[in-house]
Amino acid sequence: MESRYALRPWFLDNWMRAGLIVALITLALLPVLWETADHALLLILTLLPVYMIHQYEEHAHGRFVADFNATIGNGLPVLTKTSAFVINVGGVWLLDLPAFYLAAYVDLGFALIPAYLMTVNAIVHILGTLATRRYNPGLYTALALFIPWGVFMTVYVSERTDNALAFNILGLAIALAVHAGIVIFALHRRRELTASAQSFVRAAQ
Repeated sequence: MESRYALRPWFLDNWMRAGLIVALITLALLPVLWETADHALLLILTLLPVYMIHQYEEHAHGRFVADFNATIGNGLPVLTKTSAFVINVGGVWLLDLPAFYLAAYVDLGFALIPAYLMTVNAIVHILGTLATRRYNPGLYTALALFIPWGVFMTVYVSERTDNALAFNILGLAIALAVHAGIVIFALHRRRELTASAQSFVRAAQ
């Protein structure tokens, strides 16, 4: 099979576009499902497709990776398209999936994990814009989608679980841990690349 048709490199470049299509189809099906399905679970399931729409604004054309490396990375390639893929698919899609199953079969409060993941991410985008006084990739959907829907779902789910405080703490803690992990990874990577560049300069002198 020619490399241009291989699934892995294609998906690595286009996961955010595939996610956008899945998101739009999923949201388009909600009015049909609303008549027969559990309304609370349907609302919870919107959290992932809404996040996928945000990911398209962020990562289509490599905008977020370029912006992240120019600012946090000080011009160094601390974030690559592979690491962006792992963070977004592993840290969002594959984190939300078990949270949805736990919300459906154990306690609705587990849905606060994707709700807080969304809200914390929006706050990070807003703080980034306030710090740099310019647009950063993902800002518009963070403002238009994440803030209103993340806050609404947090209140909605909290009102429907008997352990609201514990689940709010759990959701916030996991969301903060995910974002802190990204920062720690980026700083470690930047430190490695800086040290490597300095060694190269010294060796060339």
